[in-house]
Amino acid sequence: MPRTRVALPLLSGSISRRPVVAALAAVGMLTLAGCASPVEGTAAPAESQVPDDQPHGFVAGAEELTEAQSSIASIGADGSVNVLNLLTGETTTLDSVAEPAWAVSDGRFVFTGSGADGDGTTQVIDTGVWTVPHGDHVHYYRATPGVTGHLAEAGPARVSSDEAVAALSFQDSGTTVILDRHALGQGEVVELARVESTAHDAAAAPVGDAVVASRVESAGGTPTLSAYSLDGQDLGASVECPGLGDVQQTSLGATFACSDGLVFAEAAEAGAESAAPALTKVAYPEASATTGQSASPVGPASSLENRPHRPAVAGPAGDAGIWLASSRTQELSFIPTATPILTAVAVADDSSRVVAVDRQGALLVIDGETGEVTGTQAGLIGTPDSAASVHLSVDTSRAYLSTPASTDLHEIDYKDGARIARTLDLPSAPAFAFQTGN
Repeated sequence: MPRTRVALPLLSGSISRRPVVAALAAVGMLTLAGCASPVEGTAAPAESQVPDDQPHGFVAGAEELTEAQSSIASIGADGSVNVLNLLTGETTTLDSVAEPAWAVSDGRFVFTGSGADGDGTTQVIDTGVWTVPHGDHVHYYRATPGVTGHLAEAGPARVSSDEAVAALSFQDSGTTVILDRHALGQGEVVELARVESTAHDAAAAPVGDAVVASRVESAGGTPTLSAYSLDGQDLGASVECPGLGDVQQTSLGATFACSDGLVFAEAAEAGAESAAPALTKVAYPEASATTGQSASPVGPASSLENRPHRPAVAGPAGDAGIWLASSRTQELSFIPTATPILTAVAVADDSSRVVAVDRQGALLVIDGETGEVTGTQAGLIGTPDSAASVHLSVDTSRAYLSTPASTDLHEIDYKDGARIARTLDLPSAPAFAFQTGN
C-alpha cells in the first residue's frame, strides 16, 4: 500500500481579541511544520517521538494543560477560518480556505472542500486543541492551529477518528481514506490505506485496531459494513446496512444508522487473535408517536450525535421523535416529541439527557429516561431551513447553538432549564461551526 504524504507548513494566523472577556492569558505554543516530499513504502500509524525520560502523557509539539480547551471552530461563507477559545474568549484567525460547500470535524481537525467544478481537493485545518481519554483519567492538549495540508479527494465526506487514525468517507466516490492522525498533528497528510467502492453515501469509523467501512459492489446496491486492518486488509467481519444514514464514534467503538436498525461496532478484546470488531445489528423496536404526532410515522435514525467520548448516541426518528441508544447495553429507546426534530445530541449523563433542536428552531432538553422536556429555548435561531443549517454541540455542562444566518453563538446551560448562560459574538456568520478540544 503506497504511503502518500502531502504536507504544507502551517499557515500563519493572527490572534484578534474580541470583547468577551477583559483579560486574556498569553500562551506559548510550538510551531508545527511538515515536509512536502512523497515517500513510498509500507505505512503504519506514526507514533509520537517520546524519549524515555519524558513524563506520562507527553506529546511532541504540544502543551499539556489541566482542563479541556473547549473551542468553536468556524468557517465563513467566504472561507475565513476562526477558532474561538470558550475559556478565554480569545479568537485566533487562521488563513482562509476555499469557499466551503461542505465541512466536517472529528473534534480536533476540520476537513472542508469547495465543491467547485474541477476542485477535487479536501483541505485540512488543525484547530490545535484536543482531549485524550486514558483509562481512569484524561489528558488535555494544545498546539499551534493552522491550515495543515490537503487531500486529493472531492467531498462531501464524513469523518470519524480515534487517536491513531482518521477515517474519511467520500460520498461522490464511495471511497474511505484512512489517514495517520499523529502525522496530521505534525502538519502532514499521510494516507495509510483506502477502501474502494462504488459511489454511495459512505461511512466509516476506527474501532480498536481496525476500521469499519461501508462498501457497495454495484450502483444501487445495499451497503455492507466490513472490518479492515489499518493497512486495508479485509478482516472477514461484515453486516449489511441498508439505507446507511450516519456513523458516530462512541467510547466503546462506533454506531452506524441503517434503515432496519443500528449496528454497534465494538473493539476486539486485547490479546484476541483477530483485530476484527464485533458487529451487532439491533433492530428498531416497535414504537408509536404521541397524539400530536399521530400522523407522523416513526422512521429510522437520519443522523447520530453524542457528547464526545460517551457511549450513547441520539438522532431524529423520522418526524415522530428521537432514537436514543446505548452502545454499552446495545439497547434502543424511542422518545416521542410534540414537534419534528432536526438534530439531537445524546449527553449520556446521569439522567440520559438529550439536547435537540426541533423544526421550529426551539432548543429542547429532554430527560431520556422519562421523555420529559426539562427545558426549552425558542426564538434564538429563527426557523431553520434544514438540519444542515443548525450548528449544535454539547460538552460536559453546556450546549452551543448557532446558524449561518447570524454571528451569535448561544451558550446554553442544559442542566439548568436551558438557561442562556451567555451569547458570544463570532467574527463572521458561520457557514459551518464545530466544537473542538473536548
